[in-house]
Amino acid sequence: MKTTDVISAVELGKMIVIDLRDAVEMHSSGWASGSIHIPLADLAQKADPNNAQFDPRLGEGKPIALYSAAGARSAKGQQILLNLGYHVVNLGGFYDWAVAGGAVTR
Repeated sequence: MKTTDVISAVELGKMIVIDLRDAVEMHSSGWASGSIHIPLADLAQKADPNNAQFDPRLGEGKPIALYSAAGARSAKGQQILLNLGYHVVNLGGFYDWAVAGGAVTR
């Protein structure tokens, strides 16, 4: 799936986008508008419906797009979510979102 297709799906509310970076990284460069911030270290707990820390925003059954700073964490996050049964798209890095025209909040 192309990044521009993901951007359109997110804008239409048909897909969730998750920022896996830490808060310092987000606040220094901005984040995808409308994204959910879940650092990679918290993803397994927040995405597991059987965990007390489950984030209900992930339980809507929508596909999920992930990004990190350069893409390494989003690749790890993709594997975590695939193992939990989610439909996942790895966008790579935040720069990929921004260059493709995705809205950015600073």
